[in-house]
Amino acid sequence: MAGVVIDVYFIDVNVSREVIGALAELLTDIERARADRYRFDDDRRRSIVARAATRRILSRFTGTAARELPIVEGEYGKPELAGGEIEFNASHSGDLVALAFAPQTPVGIDVERRRKLHDALALARRYFSEAELAFVEGAEDTGAAFFIVWTAKEAIVKASGKGIGASDLRGFTVPFGAAQLQLVTGAWSVAMLEPPMPGYHAALAARTGVEPVNQSTVDASSLL
Repeated sequence: MAGVVIDVYFIDVNVSREVIGALAELLTDIERARADRYRFDDDRRRSIVARAATRRILSRFTGTAARELPIVEGEYGKPELAGGEIEFNASHSGDLVALAFAPQTPVGIDVERRRKLHDALALARRYFSEAELAFVEGAEDTGAAFFIVWTAKEAIVKASGKGIGASDLRGFTVPFGAAQLQLVTGAWSVAMLEPPMPGYHAALAARTGVEPVNQSTVDASSLL
């Protein structure tokens, strides 16, 4: 898809209760009710920032009021804009929300905060291809290598919209640390992203041949 540009945004969710309350006003009643069901405030804050930012940025792309945008669920539950004018995807972990937007082409994004994994190799043996497993086993920092692969695979799965349970994760191998979109399968390319906070890994997936990528860091309060 020549000429397609993917826009990626990272947003720090550490904002005041007042800002969170104002962002929640951009959500539909159903979205606010879903956020309110979270047990922990951190989860609720991430949910509100992710959906409010999605609506605000889509509003800027389309010219439609944020709260009036018809966001629906696709076949596998992936949120999408009715009509498909702009495809988007969201991920959040720790203090970061990551969003990706592209005109009329599916995208997937994943961000993960680094954390100690006692079973990184066991997980790699279960979900990674032989080449990916060898990469993790041979790495000096096994945890970092695991997240490099995992975020890339997760981004591809999210771009497809099928979810982890419906995907053969061992059936494809991702590039290790590619800064540009690189071909993975017949349909998808993947690139590593550089989150604005230390201790995070992120990756972006899109239809083959789609680039370049514009990456920005956004203050949540600027979305109001």
